[in-house]
Amino acid sequence: MPEFEEPPTSVPDPNDFETEEADIDERLELRAAFSEALTQHGFPDTLVLTRERAEDIFHDRRLDLLDYLEEHDPRSVRALAEELGYDKGVVSRDLQKLAKIDVIEYVEDGRAKAPRLKHKHVAIEPVI
Repeated sequence: MPEFEEPPTSVPDPNDFETEEADIDERLELRAAFSEALTQHGFPDTLVLTRERAEDIFHDRRLDLLDYLEEHDPRSVRALAEELGYDKGVVSRDLQKLAKIDVIEYVEDGRAKAPRLKHKHVAIEPVI
């Protein structure tokens, strides 16, 4: 029975690199350090967003949605819209934006998708 040898590979191992050689975005390093500091000081489940992303996403209606979700568990997007008195289409689009940046998630219950907060805390990176 012939022995099989692995052919030489030209693809480098992604775990085999020197950190000095890595070109890491300085803002990414700062965001990671900020997130680590929050974890060490009692905020382990914190999503850290860039200032630009937060300015684009958070406005009064979306903050109302998040405040409501913090205290309530609506059974669906439609129920959330009805409970707050907003148009279902507007609420659905707002929730899609919030889900895209990982602020909320959906819990499926039969045919309904129930929006839920995904993190206990959301922080905006400090201006440095």
